[in-house]
Amino acid sequence: MRFLFKTKNKDKVVAIFDIGSSSVTVGIVKMSADNNFIPSIIKSARSEIKINKDNNVSKLLRETLDAITFSAIEIKKMGHWKIDEIYCVLSSPWYISETRLIKHTKDKYFYFNQKLADDLVKEELLKVNESFSIRYDKLRTKPKMIEHHIMGMSLNGYYVDNPINKMTKSVEINMFISMSPIILLEKIKNTIEKNFYRSPIKFSSFMMDTYVAIRDKYIHPNSYIILDISGEMTDVGIVLNGILKASLSFPFGKKTFFKYMCTKMEIELRDAEEIFGLYCKNDISENYKKEITPLLKSIENSWGEAFIEAVSTLPRNLVLPNTIFLTADNDIKEWFVTVLRTEEHIQKVLEGGKCSVVTLDGPEFLSMCSVEEGTCDPFLMVEAIAVMRKNEKKYV
Repeated sequence: MRFLFKTKNKDKVVAIFDIGSSSVTVGIVKMSADNNFIPSIIKSARSEIKINKDNNVSKLLRETLDAITFSAIEIKKMGHWKIDEIYCVLSSPWYISETRLIKHTKDKYFYFNQKLADDLVKEELLKVNESFSIRYDKLRTKPKMIEHHIMGMSLNGYYVDNPINKMTKSVEINMFISMSPIILLEKIKNTIEKNFYRSPIKFSSFMMDTYVAIRDKYIHPNSYIILDISGEMTDVGIVLNGILKASLSFPFGKKTFFKYMCTKMEIELRDAEEIFGLYCKNDISENYKKEITPLLKSIENSWGEAFIEAVSTLPRNLVLPNTIFLTADNDIKEWFVTVLRTEEHIQKVLEGGKCSVVTLDGPEFLSMCSVEEGTCDPFLMVEAIAVMRKNEKKYV
């Protein structure tokens, strides 16, 4: 006998940990179970990670775990919530990702159903796990897959929104996967569980979450570059015709920028940040301006060369779109916008030779994610939107 009335789904309260290499932010977010309201960030707390001058990964990990602990303690001081789920969103260098293209072809037409799609994906995931077991066989810790997403499917060479239960001779499935060292995942999980008990913890990548938020917010363009320059590294995502086709990174981000300034000017980080801030406001003496201008030009050239070197590893037939969606901290965002629009090396490799930069600042997402208190943190807002889509199972 069936019940006449359905049990109403319960709204959720989730904790989102944004774990980078320059900071850790935790947000408490209310999620609708029935899509009656958009995600709402109730509270948030942020902990900075010190610049790692000697590039010691073990030291960076310790300081990151300390930042997770501190931000968790701070958020608990702000209120008491029953946390239903915890989402940890990783930025470089805490994960690696790659895109996979699954191909299935026959001479005669065949019926492409859900079972075949699931079988093809399952077979590909087995291949991925086997290849990584071999590739990282000598490492002390093996990578573990933290997410895999189907980006799109093509039948007979044409992208199809609803490919299931159709006849075709060929299928192509674009899939995005991310992995992280098992020992790292365990350390993060153990650190969080000291403050949040018995809440299931899930992991994902900031690149994937950013793609989801941009795709849902902006109808045009459907081909663009995603850049995150907020930590030790720069993360790059290439989106073509609405599909995340490639993801890569290179070791030159915000922290590298300030390390370079500290080394060349023989000053402390605090002084470098202050001088750079004054320079950007054009509120600095001529002597300092003469000293810092060629230094910043050198940094600009170095970053541009690192970007070119990274994208040169992509297939030659992959054309780089000329629209860039940028996430970066406020203290360095506008400088990088100028660099992207004027750096000659970058312009040469982009389609059309000119660059349009869209900064993700937070307020543009208020129609998709509300903020009850404080500033609009674009990182947390992007992640909250992605969590909502994952719960809806609509982000493929």
